[in-house]
Amino acid sequence: MLGNRNLLKEGAAVMEPEEEIYVNVEQLSPTGGRCKHQEPQKTDKAVGTDCVAEEETETWSHFKVATVCLGLLCFLLLTSVIPVAVLYDRDFNQLSRDLANHTAERNQLLIRNQNLTDERDRLESRLKRTATCPEGWMKFGCSCYLLSSTANIWSTSRGRCSREGADLVIIDSWEEMGFLNKLGANSKFWIGLSRTSGTDKWMWTDGRSPQTTFWQRGHPLRNPFRTQRCAAFNSFQAGILQLNVRSWSSEFCAQHLQWVCDKKAAPPALVN
Repeated sequence: MLGNRNLLKEGAAVMEPEEEIYVNVEQLSPTGGRCKHQEPQKTDKAVGTDCVAEEETETWSHFKVATVCLGLLCFLLLTSVIPVAVLYDRDFNQLSRDLANHTAERNQLLIRNQNLTDERDRLESRLKRTATCPEGWMKFGCSCYLLSSTANIWSTSRGRCSREGADLVIIDSWEEMGFLNKLGANSKFWIGLSRTSGTDKWMWTDGRSPQTTFWQRGHPLRNPFRTQRCAAFNSFQAGILQLNVRSWSSEFCAQHLQWVCDKKAAPPALVN
């Protein structure tokens, strides 16, 4: 009996170092207890893979949001463009029809204007052939001219023309200048051109400004008192070139000169 107890003691004594080792191993465990099965820790490579996956997922989400926004924008743009295109097409068609109508009207007016022009030319040609002037008057084109045999001031000369149903001559062309030069050869006479009082503006008796002028050099005269306000025709050498004609002169209106009256020629039945 005693021998068995000794054996047990020896066995306990023998086991004590192993238990100490076992206890020390448990103390080395991070949990402070017995060693448990621990999952292997992730390596740096696994962590990097997770981060890339998260970034890809976030990028894909942003891409989907951008795609949806772009789709909505395209839809809104399309819904805006379609009405504009419809309105443009409608307005374009209406403008095209209006343009076609206006073009047709313009062509009709051009044709009518040409017809009226042709008719006017025929009437003028007939008038030139058939119209006559009163006795003592000279005919040129469609007008009649009378050179006075006496002299008077500009205003009285115009009054004399008015009694004849005419006015002081208005000159519109070089051809008319040539005719008047023959009519009043070697003479000087009043024409229906005068300067407005207080200004330098010259006007014909019908209110028009002269388009073509044949002033002598130095005329119209300009002076502080502006007293030379009436124009006179001075005969010039026959055959002189049109660009070299210097005929008109500005004169004192109270000067006594001959004058030339001008009026339209009338058909034979209307001649006095």
